[in-house]
Amino acid sequence: MAAETQDLEGPRVQDGIASVFDRASGYYRNLRWEKNRLTRFEHELTRRVIEDELGDATVGSALELGCGPGTWTPLLARRAERVVAVDLSTGMLEQARAAVQTENVTFVNADAARFSSDSKFDLVMSVRVLEYIPEWRSILARLEHLVAPGGRVVIVTKTPVSVWRGTGRERWFGPHTLARRITGRKLDDSFWQEYLPVRDVRRAFADGGFMDVRVRPVIFGLPVYVRGTKQYPLLPAAAEPRALAITDSAWRWVSRHGDGVRMAALPLSESYAVSGQRRKHGA
Repeated sequence: MAAETQDLEGPRVQDGIASVFDRASGYYRNLRWEKNRLTRFEHELTRRVIEDELGDATVGSALELGCGPGTWTPLLARRAERVVAVDLSTGMLEQARAAVQTENVTFVNADAARFSSDSKFDLVMSVRVLEYIPEWRSILARLEHLVAPGGRVVIVTKTPVSVWRGTGRERWFGPHTLARRITGRKLDDSFWQEYLPVRDVRRAFADGGFMDVRVRPVIFGLPVYVRGTKQYPLLPAAAEPRALAITDSAWRWVSRHGDGVRMAALPLSESYAVSGQRRKHGA
């Protein structure tokens, strides 16, 4: 088996990110993906996109950069003989190891920005991770060294220009949030987050020798649900089924169409996916 290496003596910002996710590790998966009908719907949209972009082929090896509590790791475990799942947070890794106990998955405590491997992987996936890594550009630049010729990469991250930006009770309401906004104090000075420009991510794929680069919305619709984590409180739980059915139909319509429609729909999406296949030698 090829060796994977990591350097955990990272800068302070990595320490802050690890600390935040360590604290959130016990409740993150339920809060973000399982808590109610809305979060389960967002989980389903994300799963569909990842499944579509990974494809159905069985491969030899796969890498997940930022596995978190193991929410998406099984998608790789069902497609690859060997999976390496990397995360900076030891708390998240504890949750992942408990949730994903298949023998073909190896969990590694590592900084995704510094992770390296002696071997290349047939599939590389990163879901909702790069926006928390200051060195996200260097990670994208290194994909050609991590992905085997003919291999695929799927990246999911937050959409920078979106109706979802700035929404929410948690951002604008409540005494703690209001106090922070008045004083200008951050939740955690060492915590880093940035919304990645779609054009830059797409260009990085092309510069890295990836073909058939596709961009598509992931979590789609309007942030109007009372039970959402950061939405405007407009639609109560009783109105969710009909509203989500309409959103689902719109998502399916957009997904069936080409790049033009998908790109135009990105402002209605909370997150987007970029995927591509690395050129084979001589191609």
